[in-house]
Amino acid sequence: MKASPLPADGHGAVGPAPVSAGPAPLPPALRRVIRVVDGFNAALLAVLSLGLGVLACLALVQVIARYVVGEPLIWSEELIRYALIWIVFLGAGIGVRRGLLASVELIAQTVPRPLRRALSLVCALVSALFWAVLLGYGVAILDAVEGITSGNMEIPMSVVYLAVPIGAALALVNTLIVAIDPPPPSLDGIID
Repeated sequence: MKASPLPADGHGAVGPAPVSAGPAPLPPALRRVIRVVDGFNAALLAVLSLGLGVLACLALVQVIARYVVGEPLIWSEELIRYALIWIVFLGAGIGVRRGLLASVELIAQTVPRPLRRALSLVCALVSALFWAVLLGYGVAILDAVEGITSGNMEIPMSVVYLAVPIGAALALVNTLIVAIDPPPPSLDGIID
């Protein structure tokens, strides 16, 4: 039988474990929800990346058709524009979750460590409020564009504007996840 090592005090006293400064572990159910959202974000990022590649190829084909062949594709510019709107709005939530949106991390790094978490929560709440307002206005705008179609492709504009509430809803969910499980800041440890 192996003897257990003595505690750091060297006296063999048994006492409470040292208190960790880190956040409390998340409940398993919440951890599963976060994993599902992260898995969805990963799949969405793959689809958006593929879509962006297809749009780049379509733009190249449009340039060749317009300047080499002399017969521009009348639908490609419109399709690229509306697809980019969808990509931006759907990708915003992924940017939120990964901490990739523009932020002033220098301020968060200069405040004492105990205030950083509070500052992070305040920022998450303000962001969540923004996404909730955008979601509400995005739903309201769908009624305003009902029955309107795009110029060349005759796509219902409600399909185009649907990107706003869907993207805002995804960003809102990701903002709430960030409030619970924040990504590490990119400047972490530089100023400490």
